[in-house]
Amino acid sequence: MSELISKNLLNQKINNLSKNWVIEDIFLKGSFVFKNFDDAFSFMKKVAIKCEDMNHHPKWTNVYNKIDVELYTHDLGGITEKDFELSYYMDNEFKIFNK
Repeated sequence: MSELISKNLLNQKINNLSKNWVIEDIFLKGSFVFKNFDDAFSFMKKVAIKCEDMNHHPKWTNVYNKIDVELYTHDLGGITEKDFELSYYMDNEFKIFNK
C-alpha cells in the first residue's frame, strides 16, 4: 500500500516535474494548455487509459484547450507515489502535443 510523501521529499520530487505542476495543500495540481480542443481531448483520452490501469483517477476539468488536474490519494488524504507516477506520465504525454 502507498504511504504519504513527507514535505521534504515532496519539495524534491516536484522539481522533477514540469512547471505545469504545483503543490497546494494536500494536492498536486497541474495545468496544461493545448493548441485546440481536439488536442486537449486526445490527451485526456490517453491519460484516462493510464488512470484505469493504475486504478488512480484525477479530478480534472477541461475548458476548450485547457485542462486543470488535481491529484491526491483519496484513501490516505494526501500525495503519494501514485500521484507522482501519474503526473510524470501526464508530463511525458503533454510533450507529444507541445511540439
